[in-house]
Amino acid sequence: MDYSIFELLFFLFIYSFLGWCLEVLYMAVRTGRFCNRGVLNLPLSLSYGIAAVLLILIQPTLREHWLFQPVAYMVITSAVAQLASEVSYRLTGKKLWNQDEKSVYAGRVKGFLYMAAAAVCAMLVILLVHPFLYLVVHALPDLLVQIVSIVLLVLVIIDASAVYLASRKKLQSGTVRTLAAGLQVQKKTVGSRLTAHIWNRLKKAYPKLQAGDDGEEENRKNYVFAKGICLDKVFWIFVITAVAGVVIETVFVGVTTGRWMSRASLLYGPFSIVWGAGGALLTILLHKLSNKDDRYIFLGGFFLGGTYEYMCSVISEVFFGTVFWDYSDMPFNIGGRTNLLFCIFWGILALVWVKIIYPKLSALIEKIPPMTGKIVTWICMVLMACDLIISGMALLRYVERKEGIPARNVVEEYVDYQCPDEYVEIIWPNMRMR
Repeated sequence: MDYSIFELLFFLFIYSFLGWCLEVLYMAVRTGRFCNRGVLNLPLSLSYGIAAVLLILIQPTLREHWLFQPVAYMVITSAVAQLASEVSYRLTGKKLWNQDEKSVYAGRVKGFLYMAAAAVCAMLVILLVHPFLYLVVHALPDLLVQIVSIVLLVLVIIDASAVYLASRKKLQSGTVRTLAAGLQVQKKTVGSRLTAHIWNRLKKAYPKLQAGDDGEEENRKNYVFAKGICLDKVFWIFVITAVAGVVIETVFVGVTTGRWMSRASLLYGPFSIVWGAGGALLTILLHKLSNKDDRYIFLGGFFLGGTYEYMCSVISEVFFGTVFWDYSDMPFNIGGRTNLLFCIFWGILALVWVKIIYPKLSALIEKIPPMTGKIVTWICMVLMACDLIISGMALLRYVERKEGIPARNVVEEYVDYQCPDEYVEIIWPNMRMR
């Protein structure tokens, strides 16, 4: 099955809605009342949709690897759930649900059984339900799918922005209770009513939000740049590991093959997106295991790293029609996308990262002056976003030129002039067409 970007968006919203319905049904059976369990105001639970889209993408590539299928399903569902827990915590300052006990790499039998059951349910949905949804979506006019996908995407962005602004309002007020009391005496503006509505809904769905954060005012006075796992910290982890990945790969390939070549992912700068995103992802998902036995961290890195590398290969092939690595000639490989040896490397790397490197690196980042750190971080974020966009456009045009598709507008003409085939092949020498 081939999917366009609009079809994937459409499926993301379908499964997000189905997941939301499942959550509502669960709460209705448990409490006897309707409760919107989504963090958004819209009837969507995006974690379900994101997990479903990832599984949709990799499922066709796993047909001949039946032993790896349940592992991939379990790791992906666990990782997405953990990420959703982290995002909700950063947004509200409270753990809305205890994901630690349900983590596939937490080392608990109960957690393993929970995630195994979730993986089995996800597999049944993808294998038995998705084919029918696929036929229904493909029976719809393409224009309708595109319009609905774009409209829903815009609504989600607006909704997420409203929830984020409400959370900022809550933090400025010190506590959730302070916010509620303040809103009663404020002028009834649209913004205040919206903020009150969002937080009243969230408190009904997640009773843990009722408790106030008494130490927030003191924490703001003693503000430390990038403290804990936050956007600033994750961004710099991404940058540092992206650069380190290029250095490691360049040296490794040069020493083992005698060929010194570019191992960067972007046109400008020594950055490897795979290493950077992998470092950020492993940090978010594994940092809580730093006080646990080494075997749990190793197993987490082993499964998460292997699945992540596999997903990166699938995504680059599906969206760009290119293959950047192929391990078909190595033993115990899975479709040439990953292999046992590299999974072991991921496990060792995770152990070294969580136990040794990350604590020291985190402490070093937090020593940056807050104002300087914020300004430099946002400037670098903008520059990195520009580099990503330009690199993506150059890659797409490279593939289209190889297929004989001429430039269709002034932007594509500029990209063709600025990034000809010779230059692209120097930056990505290992890339080959699908």
